[in-house]
Amino acid sequence: MFELFLYHLQLCLPLFLLVILGWGLIVGKLFDQSVTRVLSGFTFRFLMPALLFSLMSKLSEMPPVDWRVLIAFFGSCVIIYCLGRTAGRFFGLDNTGKTIFGMAAIFGNNVQLGVPILKVSLGDEAMPTISLLIIFSVLLLWTTAIASVELGKAEGKLDWKRIGRPMLKVFKNPVVLAIIAGSAWGLTGWQLPDFVERTLGYVSSATTPIALIVVGMGLAQHRFTSALPRGLTISTLKIVIHPIIVFCLAKLIGLDEITTNACVLTASLPVAINVYLMASEFRSEEGSASNAIFVSTMLSALLIPLTLTLLGVSL
Repeated sequence: MFELFLYHLQLCLPLFLLVILGWGLIVGKLFDQSVTRVLSGFTFRFLMPALLFSLMSKLSEMPPVDWRVLIAFFGSCVIIYCLGRTAGRFFGLDNTGKTIFGMAAIFGNNVQLGVPILKVSLGDEAMPTISLLIIFSVLLLWTTAIASVELGKAEGKLDWKRIGRPMLKVFKNPVVLAIIAGSAWGLTGWQLPDFVERTLGYVSSATTPIALIVVGMGLAQHRFTSALPRGLTISTLKIVIHPIIVFCLAKLIGLDEITTNACVLTASLPVAINVYLMASEFRSEEGSASNAIFVSTMLSALLIPLTLTLLGVSL
């Protein structure tokens, strides 16, 4: 087992070294945060959609997606979200703070970090599963967070437009659009023209390193010492307890090995940088979110190879 762990550690280490490189470029003041914003937008709006379209355009050659994965993954999200809110109550937080706690514990970095890691460790066969989880995560999690905050307000009527707005915006998300368009093309069974295939190949080859460097650049704006006990609590829920519950539900439902591995590994991903944006928008627990992002990402460098080892993903 130790040899298997070393194999996965060596497999994942270059990915996390790219994250550290991005962090160092900002901390060392070689670039400023304006570069991070530009590169992040370039990655999210162009590079990652191109990669996902390319992968999903081969959908007819991949195993079919088991839709029961939504039960395993989002069923665990419900449990973890409730545990997160309970932990928030322990820290004496108000409803909005408890919402941030709960959302941080289930909202992982599925796109910029998750896609490269799953592609390297599990192969293209895992892409349909994570693509499905990405779409429903974008659709459900922001909506749930806003609804929870709105429902917790003591006065006034519910703002249904504010609650429903994320559901309408989901289909304007370039990553979601690329997954849908690529899947639609893949279901036809047609091959992309060779020159298009090669062009997408060139773009896709640049996506993983740039996306991971951007993750590291984003980490540089977060502090390790900010609200450390709360950040550690969130990190434990996100990258330790969440994948364990997903694994138990996946086995209970009877998901196959590749689907189980894909959804468990997705659950083990660190807290998404979007959680900090959520905390800023709600003006609550920015320090906790910031710390959880930093701590969970750093710990994932060891926990993700360990998760792959415990899942028995072969050499």
